[in-house]
Amino acid sequence: MRARAGDFLVLLAPTVVVGVLVPVVTRDDPSAYVPVLLVLLIIATIGIAFGLILLAQTTRGPSTFAVVVWREQPAFRIQPSFRRQCVLYGVLGAALMLMAFNGFRVGHLSVLRVMSYGIIVLTSLFLLILSVRMLRSGPLVLTAEGVAIDGGRSFVPWDALDLNSEPGTWTVGSPGLVRGRRVREFRPGEDVPLEVSLYFLTRVVDLYARQPERRAAIGTPEELERLRGALTRQIT
Repeated sequence: MRARAGDFLVLLAPTVVVGVLVPVVTRDDPSAYVPVLLVLLIIATIGIAFGLILLAQTTRGPSTFAVVVWREQPAFRIQPSFRRQCVLYGVLGAALMLMAFNGFRVGHLSVLRVMSYGIIVLTSLFLLILSVRMLRSGPLVLTAEGVAIDGGRSFVPWDALDLNSEPGTWTVGSPGLVRGRRVREFRPGEDVPLEVSLYFLTRVVDLYARQPERRAAIGTPEELERLRGALTRQIT
């Protein structure tokens, strides 16, 4: 399960729309500079406000997993969720694109034109890198044998985790046991935003790492209900 179509839509659409429509609408119209500047200020303000909201949010979220069958064994799956971050990056991309086109309109200052081209190139490159990362992302999967990261690109057996690491950061104490891509530290949600409370996920992984007798029940509805009742959500 990778990023969904709506994630790419809210990420790329604002920048693409601005990049296509603004040069057409404002072509050979000197009076369009001020309206475009006002739109830029509005979009930038929305982006800053949305970014502050994201920073102020806690780790609370839906404390649940999806019960699935992963590689012929019961498992709990946590899907990646990019939507909120994509809204922020999409709005800021559109604002940068508007800024670049305003720079083009000041034709007598060559330095502004160079800066405008630079903004367009860097913005496009950033969105491309982020899109590739989203395409390659996958769910986090908990099984009786261990934790699959990015849909299995890395698989960390429970015995590979260092139980002496701080809660929330699971250091790999036995890297030789890891299958697939090498990992040093497992930080859920840092690379792939997840549709689950990170507090809840932290408690669950810590529980299974320290209590191996409970791992056989992973992926069953009964175990999910037990976790919901036993692990309270973080109150902040």
